[in-house]
Amino acid sequence: MRLVLAVVALLAVAAQVHARQFIAKDSDFTCIRAWPKVHHTRVFNKNKHRLKVAMRIIERGLPGKKFPKGTILQLWPGEASVKRGGTFNPEGDGWEFFQLKTTADGTTIVDRGVDTVNFAGGECITCHSAAKAYDFVCEHGHGCVELPLGDDVFDSLQTGDPRCPPAN
Repeated sequence: MRLVLAVVALLAVAAQVHARQFIAKDSDFTCIRAWPKVHHTRVFNKNKHRLKVAMRIIERGLPGKKFPKGTILQLWPGEASVKRGGTFNPEGDGWEFFQLKTTADGTTIVDRGVDTVNFAGGECITCHSAAKAYDFVCEHGHGCVELPLGDDVFDSLQTGDPRCPPAN
C-alpha cells in the first residue's frame, strides 16, 4: 500500500512540473508561413492570448518583457526557440533551442536543449545570452552577434518551408 501511495505522489509531482512547462513535440512545429510574422520572425503559441502578447513584445522591442510559456520563435524552418518555462534552464529564462529536420511530411526534432548547436556551428545560447534584457530573444539592436545571412535569406527560407502547401 505504501508503494502505491508513493507512486501516486510521484506521479502527482511529475504532473505539476509538466503543467508548468511547455514541452514541444515534433507536431508543434508546422508550416511557419501560417504563423504571424513580426519583423522577420515567425511567432506561434497555441494560446491565442499568449500569441498576441508574444507578438507585441517583438513588435515593441522593449527590454524587461518576458515571453509567455509555449511561445515558439523561428527565423527559418531548421531551427527554433521555445519558451518552455517552469524550472527548465533558469539561467536562460526557460528557453529551449531546437535543431529541426523539415520535409513535406512534417518535422523531426534532431536536437534540443540549452547546448543545441545552430546552423553557424555555435551554441544557440551563446548568442542569445547577449539579449538577456530582451528575454534572450535576438532581434536587431538586442546586442546579439549579427547573423551571417541577411533578412532576405531568412524570408526566402520561410517561403520555401517544405511543410507548407505551395505558395500562390
